[in-house]
Amino acid sequence: MKAVMLKGVNDLVVEDVPTPKISSDDEVLIKIDICGICGTDLHMWAGTNYEGTFPFIPGHEWSGTVVEIGKGVKKIQIGDRVIGEPFISCRKCDICHNIGLPPYCLNIKYYGFTPETPGGMAEYHCSPEERLFKIPDKISDEEAALVDPISCSYYAIWGRAGGVAPHDNIGVFGAGPIGISAMLIGMIAGAQVVLIEPQAFRQKMARDMGAEIIIDPYKQDTVKEVLDLTNGLGLSKIIECSGSPDAIKTAIDVLAVAGVINLIGHSIGEQIPMEIGKIAWKHGTIVAAAGSPFYYPHTVTLLSRGLTDFNKLVTHRFPIDDALEAFTIGNEGSESGKIMIYPDASKIPKK
Repeated sequence: MKAVMLKGVNDLVVEDVPTPKISSDDEVLIKIDICGICGTDLHMWAGTNYEGTFPFIPGHEWSGTVVEIGKGVKKIQIGDRVIGEPFISCRKCDICHNIGLPPYCLNIKYYGFTPETPGGMAEYHCSPEERLFKIPDKISDEEAALVDPISCSYYAIWGRAGGVAPHDNIGVFGAGPIGISAMLIGMIAGAQVVLIEPQAFRQKMARDMGAEIIIDPYKQDTVKEVLDLTNGLGLSKIIECSGSPDAIKTAIDVLAVAGVINLIGHSIGEQIPMEIGKIAWKHGTIVAAAGSPFYYPHTVTLLSRGLTDFNKLVTHRFPIDDALEAFTIGNEGSESGKIMIYPDASKIPKK
């Protein structure tokens, strides 16, 4: 089968590899329909993120169709459309016993990040049943492949930031796919959402998807604009999706009294000078999250309700043979949203 292989930093190839086979009774063989490129995939390729162990098949934002099941598989059937969470925890380590959040397990199996746990950027993918979820008919293959990034936003707001209500003023820093998803989720709840994003392409993408208030931090005084918009109160919930040191510093400045900042943008390795004492005098809270533990089912339900259209997050679609071009465009970041890889080029929607 064809597969994208990350062999090292700036070393991506598409090559023929053996088609995976079911090796235990609990496994499922899936024909991949679509796989999205995550920012994490791009950063591993560019050498700015070190989560992966080379060489490996990337891709944890996929949807596919089950073509074979092991004898012990109980809920999944041949022909089901499924998605898969990236993580399987050991359920034995101290973190699993005390906290129970799979992304933080000490002995985690991390699909799409190691040679032993390949991802979905290939024609076929083999997986234990326990990390798979069925997709309802009303959700398209492409929407299904968006569940992972949307779930990160859904968990950021409802799992970590305490939820959102119409009386909230929500701030979202960064208008990538996760940031725009957070914007949409806030708008569904009736909150006023303020989006802070410097890139013109992503500003337009957000505006096309319903953004009402966008602040360009390169051209405007973000603190002044936010305080003017909120009658001096500031933002009650902030979802920081950019990982930018300047954005994190500014988030503290625009936080409302008793507000919450949730840091979900990648900022490992960044040293951020800030006046942290402002958090105390605002009675504020800073939380953070990696992934979206236990939020795939909630996100599938959200998409099933059809409350908003997430499809415009997708700006580019490539056949698997053109994966290097897709990664190159994605890594530039300024002219793309979500980029999808299609193992079967004939399934790419016609414009």
